[in-house]
Amino acid sequence: MKSILTPLRVKLAGELKGRIMDCGAGEGLFNQYLRQPGNEVISLDIDAEAVRKLPGKSVVASCTAIPFADSYFDAVWACAIIEHVSEDVLPEMIRVTRPGGRIIAITPNRHSPFEPVKALLGLPTWRQMEGHVRLYTTQQLRFYGDVYGETRFLPFVGWFFWTHPQLANVLIVDIRVTEALKQKITRLFSRPDSTRATGFRP
Repeated sequence: MKSILTPLRVKLAGELKGRIMDCGAGEGLFNQYLRQPGNEVISLDIDAEAVRKLPGKSVVASCTAIPFADSYFDAVWACAIIEHVSEDVLPEMIRVTRPGGRIIAITPNRHSPFEPVKALLGLPTWRQMEGHVRLYTTQQLRFYGDVYGETRFLPFVGWFFWTHPQLANVLIVDIRVTEALKQKITRLFSRPDSTRATGFRP
């Protein structure tokens, strides 16, 4: 799991400010980078044993139904989690993030051009990796925000993949939450039978 701790991701995690949800926190690999002075980090994961070991506040829950009130967070960090959930969970993350807040989600590129190469070398492709149930494309993520790319095994040309995410192995969606985006998400994804969280008060 420590292979997901790339310098680029550490930098992005350190940019988030305020009350931050570490969504799918797991072992808390990014915990120390999110906990900048003045920040409050709340770790969320379905694994009760994992979050129990993390410092600070935590909650056992799924990111499909985040038990916090609308606009509760200033930022959400979601690295290597949304591909493990069959439902598109970005709308739920947007719901709990205030206008002016920021969401960073990092996930495999469904159309990565490196997939045939990995298959040829006998390495597991994104589809073959355990727990991967939903892979996203650049186009799908651009519905929510700006999309960038990362290919960690070619760091010397990182700038190229950053600006050409469709050719990258991994996608980074940087969502700047606005009132207009929240209204669009509510209009498109709200379900009559859905229940909203009444808020989490640690």
